Amino acid sequence: MSELAAKLRSLTELLCTQVAPADEPFTVAASTDIFEDIPPTRALLVIAGQIDYYLHNKLIMHFEEGDLLGLPRSLNLPQGQFSCKAPVTLLAYERDALVAQANSDLKSQRNWAYLLLSTISYYEQALTQELRSEFQPSAGFLHFRAGETIINQGDVADRVYTLLEGAADAVCDGVKVGDIHANEIFGALAVFTRQPRIASVIANSDCTVLAVRKEEFITLIEHQPQICLGLIEEMAAKINQLNNQLLQVKSAAATK
Repeated sequence: MSELAAKLRSLTELLCTQVAPADEPFTVAASTDIFEDIPPTRALLVIAGQIDYYLHNKLIMHFEEGDLLGLPRSLNLPQGQFSCKAPVTLLAYERDALVAQANSDLKSQRNWAYLLLSTISYYEQALTQELRSEFQPSAGFLHFRAGETIINQGDVADRVYTLLEGAADAVCDGVKVGDIHANEIFGALAVFTRQPRIASVIANSDCTVLAVRKEEFITLIEHQPQICLGLIEEMAAKINQLNNQLLQVKSAAATK
């Protein structure tokens, strides 16, 4: 993002230094809309200060010295609101003068294309970061003492868990059927199958657990499918363990 911002400012400087400003630089005090009294055909170059850009009342990004604002507005395209909490110094340019300069020769056309493409790339990166943060699960940390139940057999599966510290036992119908160790994900099978919990999980030492709601876990899997590989390996190991235990029980029963 920083590299793209620097490239955008250098391309903006190449364009603006060859165009006469529409007016002298001017200062805007704290304002909720710096374009309120600006003619619709003008774009603004930030000379000093910081401007906040809001869309649907949500802060999207900050603009600083060297950034050119308002080109979409000058073309009657949808745009958010630019505001400032402290005085900023701006320089106005007429849209038609900027476009005329951009088309004055082949080199200027190339720089104009680079400017537009860099702007698209900048907003793509910003969108990627926003989506990444959107799909971070709102997880909760839970603490259990030895002997306390983390999951109850038969309950509705509404969360997936990761054991961060400690150890726990998987218990089915009062019989221990497996061990759960630190950094192990558990409780996912019932989420995937939409079935009640097939076993209880009981802490056999003090435990710290990370809990994620099933909706957020499924969304996380959709956007980071590599997580499934570890889960499949763990589930396969658990199935092998249960099969071996079942064989031992049958063998013991046959010898009696």
